[in-house]
Amino acid sequence: MAKPRIFISSTFYDLKQIRTDLDNFIKGMGYDVVRNEQGNIPYGLNNNLEEYCYKEISSVDILVAIVGGRFGSESDANNNYSISNQELKTAINHNKQVYIFIEKDVDSEYYTYLKNKENNIVYSHADDVRIYKFLEEIHGLKKNNVIQPFSSSSDIINFLKEQWAGLFQHYLQEQANIAETDMLKQLNDSLMTVRDLTKYLVNANENQNKNLSDVLIYTHPVFNELRKVMGWKFPIIFYSIDDLTNLLRPWSYVCIEPSDKEGYIKYSNDNYSYNLYVLSSLFNSDGKLLSPTVSPTVSMVLKEKVENDLPF
Repeated sequence: MAKPRIFISSTFYDLKQIRTDLDNFIKGMGYDVVRNEQGNIPYGLNNNLEEYCYKEISSVDILVAIVGGRFGSESDANNNYSISNQELKTAINHNKQVYIFIEKDVDSEYYTYLKNKENNIVYSHADDVRIYKFLEEIHGLKKNNVIQPFSSSSDIINFLKEQWAGLFQHYLQEQANIAETDMLKQLNDSLMTVRDLTKYLVNANENQNKNLSDVLIYTHPVFNELRKVMGWKFPIIFYSIDDLTNLLRPWSYVCIEPSDKEGYIKYSNDNYSYNLYVLSSLFNSDGKLLSPTVSPTVSMVLKEKVENDLPF
């Protein structure tokens, strides 16, 4: 199982015991420690040793930087910085989580430096003013500059315990949020499925109702009654008053308005002196034929001969 890799960066001889205590604490947490004095960094032939230290930092997860009163060895990359300074800068440039611990006396004297940095004075707790210049640079960072003074290794260990416990709690909270987000997504997907199914069922029901309505129209009793009255042997169908008018036109029937028989649509045939009446309640207000529900109590179609009033 993968473990967090933690790089300890500091000068060596003055902070040797602090490094050892941190090493034991980190291993006790079950994490991997990277320390250059223990051979944790693979060195090659093509670059100087410090370059391999910087390269190793790109593969760690956390860097713990300890700043004491010794500047240490200058970096070959930039003599304004020590090697430990460059290690910290490399971690920050790689966006690694860093924790910076400063000896309490050095931290206190840093504020004296800020008030006197234009003056050439000798500092009591730092052997090189570049220590304070570097701290000023770190304090000026807008992020990833967790800085904590310490008196002993226990101060560092207690602070890291709290920080890493907080990181673990934050991780658990994020996992819970991810699980909640996944659950909400699944719920939303389910609602979308229900919505689509509902839409399908509504459409299917509408189609079914339309199909049923079509079947009822096809079997409408007015068709047989009209065929019987007209003496037709062939099947007929119409969906509206306009369709009925067109159907009767070849037999010289013309729609007459207003009708002289209440509740009926009148068609007159002057050639044969007959009037045809079709029940108007069979149609809606738009003139569309209604599906049959209850059979009318009166005749749907009437055919009456027109009496001629002439004496001959």
